[in-house]
Amino acid sequence: MYDFLHRLEIKNFQKRRVGLIENGSWAPTAGRTMACMLAGMKQIETLELLVTIRSSMNTTDVPLLEELADNLLATE
Repeated sequence: MYDFLHRLEIKNFQKRRVGLIENGSWAPTAGRTMACMLAGMKQIETLELLVTIRSSMNTTDVPLLEELADNLLATE
């Protein structure tokens, strides 16, 4: 993920709204790290909702992902 975000930064990724999903079982600080990397890019709105999936996705994660999708699609 670091490589992917670094490439976005190099290509001047900007003017976007992004949502973050982290794997809480093996990388519990990944969401914070990704948010810090995105904060350095121009006009990037990072949604407050951070979805954490532990080990594998289950039915309790579905409502959070739907809420994240709704927030991404919402217009201001």
